Amino acid sequence: MRVVRFQARSFRNLGGAVVDVDAPMVVFHGMNGQGKTNALEALGLLGSLRSFRTPRLADAIPRAGGAFLPEDAAAGEMRAALDVRALVRSEGQSRQFVFLGGDGARRLQREERTVDAVTWLTSLRASWFSPADVGVVREEPLARRALLDRTILTLDPTYLALARDHRRVLDQKAALYRSGRASDAELDVLDAQLVPLGARVTDARRKGVDRIRSGFGTMYAEIAGGETAGVRLRSALGDGDLPELIERYAGMVAAQRPMERERRRVLGGSQRDDLVFEVAGRPARTDASQGQARSVVLAWKLAEIQAAAEGGEVPLFLVDDLGSELDATRTSAFVRRLHELGAQVFVSTTDVRVVPRAALSSGEVCVVRVEAGQMLPNAEAR
Repeated sequence: MRVVRFQARSFRNLGGAVVDVDAPMVVFHGMNGQGKTNALEALGLLGSLRSFRTPRLADAIPRAGGAFLPEDAAAGEMRAALDVRALVRSEGQSRQFVFLGGDGARRLQREERTVDAVTWLTSLRASWFSPADVGVVREEPLARRALLDRTILTLDPTYLALARDHRRVLDQKAALYRSGRASDAELDVLDAQLVPLGARVTDARRKGVDRIRSGFGTMYAEIAGGETAGVRLRSALGDGDLPELIERYAGMVAAQRPMERERRRVLGGSQRDDLVFEVAGRPARTDASQGQARSVVLAWKLAEIQAAAEGGEVPLFLVDDLGSELDATRTSAFVRRLHELGAQVFVSTTDVRVVPRAALSSGEVCVVRVEAGQMLPNAEAR
């Protein structure tokens, strides 16, 4: 897929200019604080329906002077304060995507028809790498679960519905325990829903890791000069097929109930799954250097794009602050690999010279200068 045209109105400081970005690589460049990352964030919102910078969409809406009612938002239905749209070409077909958000709601429109999140993500997806992502290797399991879940969504958007249902039931059970009034009958009803949902989540995660594992090892060896790396899923549900996971999880929730009552919280289950990286046979979380951690995340991202390509649709790829985490050699190799996989790459940088010279000279790079929220297309690469 490729974004041909892009516009963001009332999104942070972006001024709403329409920019043509029909190129394999698009570079947003300018001084710090001008809106380069905002442009990437808006594209990421289109490709993942979430921001890679904040969990609250309201944070991206200008605090003053930015609210407006687009002509295509029905009066009285929702007061849209955020409008991001793109013309996307995929498999010879061009479609207009419009994301409207405000007042805690959102509307997704594809070709002027309102669609649900799964339908949207089936035809427009994005992955990204930012300097903050390097920390995921050493952070708590929650960060690695989020990394894995985002990858599974890239590979299979229908996972979104399963993940949401699992989270909804898990939150209901947690709220019931916190109330101090959890009866066995109520818990039985929730566990009857939670067990198959949780087992399916773990099963999907394990299959996702299986799809990524081989490519991850190969990509890491390329980036790290032949050093080895591996990845696996660690889950309290153990290994096995889906019926085995369901049976094991049912026994677990029954055994845990007395302690959960005492502590008023949900204990072990799929919500505790962890993604375990190893470098040169040692746990990356405790033993990896900063350079190794960086290579782990880069290899994971490349393996994700490769797996998506094998599934028939290559997502957009966004790189924030190109050059801050990668030396020239890694930058060139990383961008070359993405290009070989067929991904349209969007990067932000303060210095357009960090973009590999071979790519610039090929004429396959669109450079957009960003100044005070204004996106100025067809800038000169200097």
